[in-house]
Amino acid sequence: MTLPLITLLLTAALVTAVFRSAPALARPGIPFGTAVPPDRLADPAILQARNRFARTVLACGALTAALAVPAAFLLDPEAVTAAAVTALVLADTAAYTLAGRRVRAAKTDGDWYAGTAQAVTADLSFRADPVRVPWRWTIPAVLVLAATAAIGAARAGSLPATLPGLGGLTLDGGPRVPATFLAAANPVLTQAALTLAVPLLLAAILKSRPEIDAARPADSARRYRVYLRSLANLLLFTAACVNLTLLGIALRLWEILPPSPAATIAIFTPLAAAAAAAVAFEVRVGVGGHRLPGGEPEDTGLVQRDDDRHWHLGGFVYANRDDPAVLVHQRAGGHQWTVNLGHPVGWGTAALLVLIAAAAAGAAALGIVDLPDRGL
Repeated sequence: MTLPLITLLLTAALVTAVFRSAPALARPGIPFGTAVPPDRLADPAILQARNRFARTVLACGALTAALAVPAAFLLDPEAVTAAAVTALVLADTAAYTLAGRRVRAAKTDGDWYAGTAQAVTADLSFRADPVRVPWRWTIPAVLVLAATAAIGAARAGSLPATLPGLGGLTLDGGPRVPATFLAAANPVLTQAALTLAVPLLLAAILKSRPEIDAARPADSARRYRVYLRSLANLLLFTAACVNLTLLGIALRLWEILPPSPAATIAIFTPLAAAAAAAVAFEVRVGVGGHRLPGGEPEDTGLVQRDDDRHWHLGGFVYANRDDPAVLVHQRAGGHQWTVNLGHPVGWGTAALLVLIAAAAAGAAALGIVDLPDRGL
């Protein structure tokens, strides 16, 4: 089996595994992005939606492999992989959204919130004593960036006319590319962007509205505070690991590190360490800290307010004009945040992203930006 086919099958399997695990990673009380009262979490309608979603995701993954593998023999494997993975993600997202609609319909038909006192709560301690960015954890990523830049500056005067294409298991396959500044400095520029973006994103996350459960305000606030601290450490550790991998790619690109499978393993080992840390974080902490040990029992007599009308596409999109929050914790999946599209800043952010994407596409189409041919 060729490498493109292996890549196709592994990517399809990864997408399938991610979507298959999405319901288990979500916060309790929000199956498929739909808020339900605590006493309804084991309702047959929710269990049926989970089972149907799991079967659909597995079937989509198998169908994608069955159709894409023969097509890869007849057409360009890279193009087939891109199209197949895109179709699989869209199909799984549609299945997730449909499962949420089924749960929401069952909730409405059964009037699950009848007789409950709905409320929201806030914890002002997150303003008086906020969780701050642990700046000391940014030092490893900065040091790796500085080391990569120093090595690149020393190597710049003796670079060959062309650089390796970084394909295959030894990162030495594919056509070589001209040694332009952007091609040679790409790893360093990516490191710099990542080193700057992660702390800024983290600062925005730490200032976003905390997810406090009205049924257990004190305990959920304690868990969420631990969750934010752990998440901050994880993100900055991941940034350092990615920078280490980019350092290895730079050494290979600048032909300081000779090509070999062992070198490739060493280059991507930091990413494996980051993935292992993410798994450990999920097992020990969970989204919003729901896997952490519980504190003293609380009985407020309240349940978290049902605000499904503001969430769309299975909990991926949030739009609420009456909510002053700009960044909110996403309902769907695990540890993601989304912009409130009902807020003027949300409108501006969405418009800016569309303009950037349109400008990039237009520049590439008109030949203003010369995209390097890497043989993909």
